[in-house]
Amino acid sequence: MFSKQSIYDACLAYVVGKVQTAQESIAAAQETSHAETKSSAGDKYETTRAMMQIDIETHTRRLAEAQNLQKTLQQINLQATYAQVGFGSLVHTSQGFFFVAIGIGQLAVGDGLCFVVSPISPIGAVLMHKKVGECFAFNQKKYEILAIS
Repeated sequence: MFSKQSIYDACLAYVVGKVQTAQESIAAAQETSHAETKSSAGDKYETTRAMMQIDIETHTRRLAEAQNLQKTLQQINLQATYAQVGFGSLVHTSQGFFFVAIGIGQLAVGDGLCFVVSPISPIGAVLMHKKVGECFAFNQKKYEILAIS
């Protein structure tokens, strides 16, 4: 069985990786943009600079999204206990484990897999407020909630 801490740590590592990748991509695009010199090819210089600006904007947007995910994760109280599924719950079902936090999807944690879902995702919304022993169906699969931590 997973611990909330191990899943949280894996989520944080995933998000930190996204932040670092976005920061590195922004730096690389900025470097390319600054390194490009006017050439005799005419519009090539301006085209390259415009493309690099689009790259910078795209990666800046991705950086902001990853930082928002990081802030959302930081709101989770790992010591909280739950009588019903809520934000920050680790849910053990008959079909696997779900961590209700941010929308990552399937995440490898140790030797197993856990689904990290947002409370507003389709499966997250179905899980919310369910209690141990309750059953539900999602994508033609039946689930029973075995434990909530």
